[in-house]
Amino acid sequence: MTDKKITVLTRTAYSIIRVGRALAKAIGADFIEGKYNPSVIKGTIILVGNPDPYFFFIASRHLHNKQIWYLTTEGPVELRSGLRWYKTIQPYVVANSYYSKECLEKSGLPVDEVIWHGCRFEALEEVPDKTLEFLYCAGYLKRKYPRACGPVIEQLGQRLLLITTMNNPYMRDFDLISDYDAPHVKRRYPDRVCTDEMLIELYKSARFYLNLSDTEGFGLTVLEAMAFGAIPIVLNIPPFTEWIPKECAYWFNPTGQVEIEPFGAHRIEHKIYTTEALWKAIRRALRDKSSWDRKARKCLETAKKMYYKDVYAKFLEFIT
Repeated sequence: MTDKKITVLTRTAYSIIRVGRALAKAIGADFIEGKYNPSVIKGTIILVGNPDPYFFFIASRHLHNKQIWYLTTEGPVELRSGLRWYKTIQPYVVANSYYSKECLEKSGLPVDEVIWHGCRFEALEEVPDKTLEFLYCAGYLKRKYPRACGPVIEQLGQRLLLITTMNNPYMRDFDLISDYDAPHVKRRYPDRVCTDEMLIELYKSARFYLNLSDTEGFGLTVLEAMAFGAIPIVLNIPPFTEWIPKECAYWFNPTGQVEIEPFGAHRIEHKIYTTEALWKAIRRALRDKSSWDRKARKCLETAKKMYYKDVYAKFLEFIT
């Protein structure tokens, strides 16, 4: 903790909002989401988000504050006015993975530090009993549900529990909807809202966390699942290979083909994989029963080292 004035600001995707909230809690900072008066914010601000035009607009309203930018990206970025504001503000730039750092620096934005995301849940000491085979939690984005995973989702059926977010127009096809503090979602889907308490129980019950996305800036839900002994089945790409020990997971390889998707100021890098590669990893995981307990224990150990209070305390080193 510090006696210096620190404010964490974010207003973007739900997953990033949760990162900002956890970061603020870890270092004893104020947390602001939504509308506020920039002139009343004193001291240091930590801006959490994607480096898009809105991010730089917020940064431009805080020229009177020392700034730290905590950034994530899933591919190259069109910085546009971002570089101008970087030169004006001179922020300390932190990336959430070495993959994000590489993308940002290729786009022209220097990165001072890499701090992986911290897990907001404390890792269990022992592996709990497992009653659910597969779990996956992801919002409605192309990179979260690439073409190759469709046949797998269909064939697994009830063996795979899917949790989505409120921006998904196909909510009817999912089992649960994550709690987004959105009253209209709770009114429309009163029996399908997944609270944090429910999510914890699902993480505990899942044998495998079947991560279907073909690119990530970090992959926070994978880490959360590991904190409860769920073994990842995950694409063999950075950033996963940065922080997930090889022996923790069942890996499947991409083809080597990359498709670029324009997404606002971003160019999302889809690392293409095949349905066959995903199936092979699933079958290998199901056959490997003798390794389940060892892998699950290694997942707990990894998540314990990445507890948010310990990880995010590093931000205090940059605040003078």
